[in-house]
Amino acid sequence: MGSDVSTQGVDLEDDPEYQLIVDCNALSVDIENEIVIIHNFIRDKYRLKFPELESLVHHPIDYARVVKKIGNEMDLTLVDLEGLLPSAIIMVVSVTASTTTGKPLPEEVLSKTVEACDRALDLDSAKKKVLDFVESRMGYIAPNLSAIVGSAVAAKLMGTAGGLASLAKMPACNVQLLGAKKKNLAGFSTATSQFRVGYLEQTEIFQTTPPSLRMRACRLLAAKSTLAARVDSIRGDPSGNTGRAFKDEIHKKIEKWQEPPPAKQPKPLPVPDSEPKKKRGGRRLRKMKERYAITDMRKLANRMQFGVPEESSLGDGLGEGYGMLGQAGSGKLRVSVGQSKLAAKVAKRFKEKNYGSSGATSGLTSSLAFTPVQGIELSNPQAHAHQLGSGTQSTYFSETGTFSRIKKT
Repeated sequence: MGSDVSTQGVDLEDDPEYQLIVDCNALSVDIENEIVIIHNFIRDKYRLKFPELESLVHHPIDYARVVKKIGNEMDLTLVDLEGLLPSAIIMVVSVTASTTTGKPLPEEVLSKTVEACDRALDLDSAKKKVLDFVESRMGYIAPNLSAIVGSAVAAKLMGTAGGLASLAKMPACNVQLLGAKKKNLAGFSTATSQFRVGYLEQTEIFQTTPPSLRMRACRLLAAKSTLAARVDSIRGDPSGNTGRAFKDEIHKKIEKWQEPPPAKQPKPLPVPDSEPKKKRGGRRLRKMKERYAITDMRKLANRMQFGVPEESSLGDGLGEGYGMLGQAGSGKLRVSVGQSKLAAKVAKRFKEKNYGSSGATSGLTSSLAFTPVQGIELSNPQAHAHQLGSGTQSTYFSETGTFSRIKKT
């Protein structure tokens, strides 16, 4: 198989080497189905001896190896299972075998079971040879996919999917699950186990990624592998540059994920008195603040004295509380009415203005003046007229005054 001539735009379906690869993939699928059939046969026969084993060991090849190793032995402490199963599963299998209800198999049934185990192991070795051949030709069949996940993983993905065309039509979420096995943790924690990950966990990118980011990396690998498979299915880039560009992009994204967040820059304080204050001041603002300022009554209502229950509108703490109002000792609500500065200024201004008399000395003039502050007060109109008749007003604003003439010298 030395056909390395591959031009852009050539249909893969017409390539004889690709047809051979597709046939090899179909053969590997058939071998897998035969292994499953043999596994069911072994499980049915060996269930009489060790019924709990099938729930502890799920993979068909591992199950066949364990059955062939145990045989009719009832005491598993005499059987060395190292290298066949993980140490945690070996411990569980040993404990379960000591309390099993199974009985030794007859010699004829045992011989058929062991023969079936040998056949399953032979089929598994043949499947590995087929996959090794497919892996050796991955650089020609799927150069972009091999550049991302490697030739071995690319061959397994194609073999499980049923060819490159079937892999290209598959969504990325399903590519991520190709080759996933049901893991039996035997009651141990699932915190460190990788679920929903298939052959992609065997890639170099997945293994070199920190554990906290492996699931994100696996999803990214599945997405880029699907794109690369679609490029290879139409012979879009036989050189594999697209796959290498995808791989570089994946590495850059994973490095970006591992970067620490940017440090928070300290915000400098503004230069003092660098800009004018936006708060306005003046008499109008002071008046407005004084007009809407909180009163002494509200201040007392908002405060509570330590250890002394406050009075409320409905009693027994119900309704609106009165705070420290009326807690001077009499038990009643006492509010000291204090006149504000604004009210004092208004009162003084109204007092200075004489609203009662206009200053004219007519017969209708009254000596009683009504002011808004102190009610009724007595006033002397003559004194007011006398006050107006003195000074500049007596000459300049007088009704009998005349113009002055200054002699020129």
